[in-house]
Amino acid sequence: MSTDPEHKPLRATDITMDDAWAIHDFLVPRLESLQRAHGDATEEHRTAAALAEAVSALILLIEREIRGPMRPRLAQSSARPPAHAPAPTESERIAKEKQRLTMTREYWNQLHGIVQIWRESDGYDQARWQLVSFLDAAAEAEYQRHVTEAGLRKAARP
Repeated sequence: MSTDPEHKPLRATDITMDDAWAIHDFLVPRLESLQRAHGDATEEHRTAAALAEAVSALILLIEREIRGPMRPRLAQSSARPPAHAPAPTESERIAKEKQRLTMTREYWNQLHGIVQIWRESDGYDQARWQLVSFLDAAAEAEYQRHVTEAGLRKAARP
């Protein structure tokens, strides 16, 4: 669980592995219980097993996006060190970060889609397990600016 009891991932930049693992710790015991309660060949067992696999896969995808891809170690086949790739440009770095946050949000929202059916259950963290609309604070501010400019909401008074 997050060390901050008020932690609420409202943007992709706010999502932590603790958030994802909290969903795992909430759902998987329920799904495993269903699997044990029903025989291997039953639809209930298959459904619970499929959901457990989907949850695990999404958590691993979120982890990959948060931590970044692991780079495989290359075997040294010659005495010459490998050539270094050129450093990415600022625009390439920004585009890559936006893609990473977009995928984090996408995977999180899919995970939310699975867990939200239990929203009335004991142990469900309604404050923490929410859909995420924005990649970061800048994207949220830009959205709010557009809403205000369009006259959909009055600007807050200073």
